[in-house]
Amino acid sequence: MRPKNAFIWVFLSIFIGWATLPGDVKAAMTASEQIAVALVIDTSGSMAETDPNHLRKTAADIFVDMLSPEDHVGIVSFATEATELVPMQQVGDTANKLVVKNTLDSITKVDGNTNYRAALEKAEEQLGSIKDPDVRKVILFLTDGVPEPDYALREDTAFMTTYMDSVWQTTARLGQKGIAVYPLGFGTVDTSILQRIATDTRGEAKFLGSASDIAVNFVEVLRTLKNRQGFWNESITLAGETVIPFQVDNYTSQVTMAVTYDTAGTDVFIRPVDSEAGNDRVSIQKNEQYSILTMNQNDEELAGDWELVITGTGNAQLFGDKDLTLKSWMTSPQANTQVPIAEPIDLAVEVTGELNEEMAVQVVVSKNGAAELETIPLNLKDGQYVGTYENVDQAGSYILETQIISGESVITSNSVSVSVQQLPVLKSEQKLKGDVFKVGESQTITGHLEVDEQIMDGSQGIILNSMNVVATYSDGRQEIIPMLDGGPESSADETEGDGYYTADLPLSEEGDYEVSLVAQGTTPQGNFTLQEDGGGYRVVWTGSISGKVTEEGTYAKPGSTVTIPVQLKNDSERNETIRLSVEAEDASAEEQTLVLEAGETSVTEIKLALDDSVPLGTKSVSVKVVAEDPLTQVQSFGTEIQLLSGSAFFQKKTQDFLANNGLILGLLVSVPFVIIGIGRLIYTIKLKQALSISRILVYAKADDSEDAQEWLLPKKADTKLIAFGAEDKEAALSLEGAKIPYRMIVKVETSPARFKCFEGYRALSKTYIPVYIKIETTPPGIFKMDGEVHTGKEIFDRDVFESGGYRFIYKAEKALAEETKARNVLEGKM
Repeated sequence: MRPKNAFIWVFLSIFIGWATLPGDVKAAMTASEQIAVALVIDTSGSMAETDPNHLRKTAADIFVDMLSPEDHVGIVSFATEATELVPMQQVGDTANKLVVKNTLDSITKVDGNTNYRAALEKAEEQLGSIKDPDVRKVILFLTDGVPEPDYALREDTAFMTTYMDSVWQTTARLGQKGIAVYPLGFGTVDTSILQRIATDTRGEAKFLGSASDIAVNFVEVLRTLKNRQGFWNESITLAGETVIPFQVDNYTSQVTMAVTYDTAGTDVFIRPVDSEAGNDRVSIQKNEQYSILTMNQNDEELAGDWELVITGTGNAQLFGDKDLTLKSWMTSPQANTQVPIAEPIDLAVEVTGELNEEMAVQVVVSKNGAAELETIPLNLKDGQYVGTYENVDQAGSYILETQIISGESVITSNSVSVSVQQLPVLKSEQKLKGDVFKVGESQTITGHLEVDEQIMDGSQGIILNSMNVVATYSDGRQEIIPMLDGGPESSADETEGDGYYTADLPLSEEGDYEVSLVAQGTTPQGNFTLQEDGGGYRVVWTGSISGKVTEEGTYAKPGSTVTIPVQLKNDSERNETIRLSVEAEDASAEEQTLVLEAGETSVTEIKLALDDSVPLGTKSVSVKVVAEDPLTQVQSFGTEIQLLSGSAFFQKKTQDFLANNGLILGLLVSVPFVIIGIGRLIYTIKLKQALSISRILVYAKADDSEDAQEWLLPKKADTKLIAFGAEDKEAALSLEGAKIPYRMIVKVETSPARFKCFEGYRALSKTYIPVYIKIETTPPGIFKMDGEVHTGKEIFDRDVFESGGYRFIYKAEKALAEETKARNVLEGKM
């Protein structure tokens, strides 16, 4: 491949890892995948020799084209001074990309020196505008030479020493802020300088000896950053149509491929092998020297075998990455960090996507390229998969590969590299776990370095350049607080020079904070940067306690004890301890100590003992609230008590009792009337029902039952006469046959009116009917029932009696209904 295309391929390979589809195909990225990149390009005079064909401009154009609309980008050129060509901004649509690329023409004009510090500071300034803490900030630093801010002073040792110290101060600050720098060097670069820039910032340095080698190495870094699975990185020679097969599996959400070529007219496309999958999920962007192809899968519709088809001649290079629906991100340790030997490595992995029951997460460890691998299963805890690797027994490079597995199959993996060295161990005496502080409070955090479990004191040959607390606000802002070992006069440190470093946490502004300790220094083997997670905390408003008396108009008599109901509200976001007391002459109350939870509203009572000598009239009582925390705002409150004489107190008490309990008393008084009323109502209803029952007397001569007749009794309270032996105008029925005339009186009666209430409740019984049927005879008349002689008796349903030569049967509704039913059966009507 010709050098020009090789250089382009380096950049294409670098940036392809950051590429995503246009926004209409892939709407959003997860927060952990978002990257803000400051692209820093050397435009010093030496670039005229190392890049005469302005390949940096072509590479920058490719970079902009490959970014997704959700990414952020800023571009800085530098020589003697640094110039912001493109302010940090969201990439946006195609039109905005074109605007950005049009501003890059100036980087083809080269002149001046090589000022590393100015370039890094300008990039730091750009990335400072990104406030989202979930966006990873990266500097891509392209240079062809050594730092040389002033050509005339390049041999001035004092000047260059001072200048390089300022460069290291800048890289140290970038490292503290978590901004990784990836130096890409070619030409006459000093590899040790670029390596230190990467070490200080936990980035990775790459050196362009061969374009193909750099592409491979740098793509590996970017695959780690974007957590993608690479499947192509190869060069081919074209001669007509070339077909390269590849597969899309069920876990793939996006495939990104890039093809560079050195012959105009080269055509590139993809096609399915066996499936009917259409190309509506495929996007192809063709440029003069490269093509970018993307495939997006929503629901396994593209799964299967595919072919990349290239038609043309000359040389081409292929690069391919897969984005998966399942991803594992190692959050601890971070990539490119330094780890002390013999110290266990705490592992934490975050998984995006859903695992089924057959899947598991593990970390596979490789030491210094050895073939022997160690596997550490991880367990889910607090939303992350965690574990510990204990066998940190040798210095060197450790590859930690996170894997999501299903049975024996690896679904996805992601690797980070850490450097295990003879280093001190950074430890913190505090671990914040969501602690809540108030604005205006003070809280120190302490850290120290240990060597062989001893506090580092300088005798171990290790130099500590700085130790800082890095506080990250919830809005993404960062604050770096130096930690000092200067004794109580200069810091919160109790003893100067004891190896313990302290700093005050920033507690002047409300919000959520995450803090980490960062120690930077040098050992005989080189520079180191160590980081220890300090946890998180919250800063809240000082808070307030308010209160009120819930019942006004309290009255009492001298010498008594009065109860004052009080409501207290804690408007603080932290639990508060308060003391409650009363200030009043001729009265006293015990002081109360209460604990109010954050946001709690509580009710309590104050027992106020009044002296016998307290004068009658209105007495003011002040309730004093004192918070244990002096920062908490409190509001005291009060009330008034009316002091009354004994008789006035009794009268007022009675009035209040009647006013407060009048309804209850009214209910108690009205209950008997209600009971009586309900009973009478039941009686009325039951009586009406009872009177509506059909009642008859069936009568016939005692010796002739076949000639029976019926006499209907009245359906109301009434009296009817039956005359025997003679006509009787007053009788409703006259029967012949009796030798001596007499009357039979049939009475339909109800319960006495004065007992209607009780009769009503009695009527609730199914066996009780409030209607009575009575039979009486006038002398000399009698009637016989059940072998007994009567002149008067109450009769019931189906009673049979005889009188005056006649036989009578009394039938009520129940008996009549049964007779009707029997007749229907006999007549075939049922």
